Parts: sequence; C-alpha cells; structure tokens
Amino acid sequence: MTSYIQFIKNLDPAFKKNAVLVFLGYFFVLLSYPSVRSVSQSLFYEHYTAQDYSMATFFSVLALIIAIFVSNKIQEKIGAQKLFLLIGTLSIALLSGSYIALNNGFAPSAFFLFAIKESYIVILLHLILAYANATFSLEQVKRLYCPLGAVGALGGIIGGQLTSSLSNASGVFGAFLFGIFSILASIAVFIPTRRMVLTPKEKEEASPLKSIESVKKYVFLIAAVVALSQWVIFIADLQFNIIFENAFASKGERTAYLGRLYSYINLVSLIIQFGILPWVLVRISVKKIFFAVPLLFLLLIFGGMGLGAGSLVASAFVFISLKGTDYSVFNVAKEVMYYPLDKMQKFGAKYITDMFIYRLAKALIAFAMAQYMLKDMMVLNLLQAAFISLWLILLVLLFKEQEKVNKDVSEKL
Repeated sequence: MTSYIQFIKNLDPAFKKNAVLVFLGYFFVLLSYPSVRSVSQSLFYEHYTAQDYSMATFFSVLALIIAIFVSNKIQEKIGAQKLFLLIGTLSIALLSGSYIALNNGFAPSAFFLFAIKESYIVILLHLILAYANATFSLEQVKRLYCPLGAVGALGGIIGGQLTSSLSNASGVFGAFLFGIFSILASIAVFIPTRRMVLTPKEKEEASPLKSIESVKKYVFLIAAVVALSQWVIFIADLQFNIIFENAFASKGERTAYLGRLYSYINLVSLIIQFGILPWVLVRISVKKIFFAVPLLFLLLIFGGMGLGAGSLVASAFVFISLKGTDYSVFNVAKEVMYYPLDKMQKFGAKYITDMFIYRLAKALIAFAMAQYMLKDMMVLNLLQAAFISLWLILLVLLFKEQEKVNKDVSEKL
C-alpha cells in the first residue's frame, strides 16, 4: 500500500489530471448502462419472447459492425475525443427516438432499442480504454487498471441500484432518463482529455485498422480467445433468460430485478478489482491468470448449472459470476496483452477484438441458438465445456505468438 501511494504521488500533475478525466468518463459510461440495458431488455419482453432474444442480439451486432467501420474512418480525421462526442450524442438521439416510437405502439423499435444499447456501450467504453492504453505506460497500466476497473464497477453498482429504485418510484421512464443523463456526463468529462501525440510512423498508420497488418496473427489470437469467452457467457445469459422470461408478471418487476442483477455483477467485479486483483497482478503472471479464467468458468458452469439447473437463483448466480469475472480479471489481463503494440495498433486491436469480434461472436452464437432453439440445459453446458477446451488450446498459441511480437518490438528499439 505504501509503495502504491508513493507511485501515485510521483505521477506528473498533468498526467494525474488527465487520468482523473479518464476515470470519470469510464465511471459515467458504466453508470448509464444498467438503466439503458434494463429498460431496453424489459421493454423488449413486453413485445417479444426469449426465442426472439437471440435474433435481437444478432441484429444488434450487425448495427455495431457498421458503427465500427464508420468510427474507424472518422477517427482518422477527427481523433478520439470528437469521435466520443459524436457517438455519444448520436446514441442519445437514437435511444430516445426508439423509446418514443416504442411507446407509441411501433413494436419493431424494441429491436432498435436493443441494438443501440449494445452498440453505444461497446464503442464508448473501448474508446476510453484504447485511449488509456495508448497514453499510459506499462507500469501505469498495471498500477491503474485495477482502480479504473473498480471505478467502473462502482458506476455499475450505483447505476443498477438507482435503476431499481427509479423503476419502483417513477417507472421505466425515470430509469431511462437517468441513463441518458449519465451518457451526457461521460461526454462532458472525456472531451477535455489530452490529445494524443503520434510518432511519424503512427501518423502514417492513421487508420487504426490499417496499423495492425504487421501483428495481425497476434491480434487474431486475442480476438479468438475473446470470441470463445463470449460464447460461453452468452450461453449462460441464454440459460438465465429462458428461466427469467416467465419469472415475473410486469415490466416494472422485471426492470427492478434486472437493475439489481447488474448491480450484483458489478459488485462481484468491484470486490475482485479491489480485494483480489491488485494482489494477484504483482505476484502471478498474466499468462497464469489467462489460463485460470476458463478453468474457473468451467467450475462455475458445472457447479452452478449442474446442481441447480432450471432454477432462477442458480442461473443468475452463474451469469453474475461469469460476467463479474469477465469484467474484472479477464478484461484487465487482456488490456496488458495490448501493451507490445504501438498507439494506433492498440486502437486497431480494440476495434477488431473488443468491438467487432466481441459482438460478432455473440451474433454468431445468437444466430445459431435462434436457428436450433436449444433449451436443454445439459446440452448447453456441454457446448460451454467444448468452447472452454478450445479456449485453452488457443491460449497456448497466443503466448507463443506474444514472444515473437515482444522480440520484434525489442529489435526495433
């Protein structure tokens, strides 16, 4: 603790100010998400069923893919801060329009609301994380990413609790407004962050996606691991939704329950970020952490779903545990994996892995589940076990490729 306090004291004052703005932007984006997600999901079930959930996820990924490629082109010209402003304000306009249309009886707008809530959170969060990765040193990443994740988790906890309270006190509209104002707050604090200074080489690679050509195998392996992790989590989410669909009678009850659920996810993440991860990161290698995550997922799946299949409590427990671990341990370890890349490569890698592949993986599994309509819990568990096995194999290949990338970086220095 003493060394950490000294580390903070020794940071440059201008860096500290900029880091505070990054932290606040991350906090407000995650503060908004429980309300936007809970409202959109609750309203979706007013008009559709769990069988339509997979198709809605597939549709949302298509919307995100378009947004990613447009964002990549625009970032070349306007930079991260103005892109954040554009995406944030456009998201608010589209969320509001979809909400109004839905309340005026246009049922298909539930799909638009669902798609936008999936897109805005991915782009805004990963713009902030890519910016932090590009402007923090490796030592700063290791020291500051746990607090950053904890601040985000705290935003999710507060947002979830306020969503639940507002839904009970003033209905779905109150919760929705809270989410909109939180997005506005994130825009206000991220816009003043310091502009990045690029090297001549990085200016030549001004397009983030073009910049990753020389490290595409490394980025692909990270992306493949991310995809498999999301397939495992999506199935847990589907198992939860199959049971959740018929558990509550009114949209108010559903919204309040989902608000609490997402608070618990962020509480798990917060506990791990503050109580476990700072100790783990300085004592255990990222490689060992990466291998521990899929093994933990396997234990949770067969320990929770195997013993309590069909129970809302069991399915919620597994989903909360998987998402909480994904948001904390897996995310922090993954961010460290980007460090060998240069500034624009970090943005490009995050466009590919954390925006495009992350959601494309969900689209593919969602499309498959929509086609086959699997509802047998044991079959779904066996699918998760198969994905985790492949995940472990790819980790071996990933760390071999990382050694090559690190060697290439060292030779260029």
